Amino acid sequence: MRLTREQWAKVGILVQLLALVRTLGEIYRLKYVFGGELTLDQVEPFVTGALLDALLICLAVLLFFFHRYTSATVVAAATVFVLMIYKLYAIG
Repeated sequence: MRLTREQWAKVGILVQLLALVRTLGEIYRLKYVFGGELTLDQVEPFVTGALLDALLICLAVLLFFFHRYTSATVVAAATVFVLMIYKLYAIG
């Protein structure tokens, strides 16, 4: 079974959404680990990453609505790459 460009775009957007959920879920993990000692400085990189992911999801969905399926798929793949680079830079 071969996926069409439209289906690849849908899969890419789904992956972006899962990355957003995982990034926001990390804040709750930090809250569990640090308890009441959790500071904004510890959470800020994850919030920034989630905001970046949300903006790229909006771009991919906008491209999808305009039937630019290949571009939406490329944005989805680039999102994963950009978030990995950001994680290495901001979080370590």
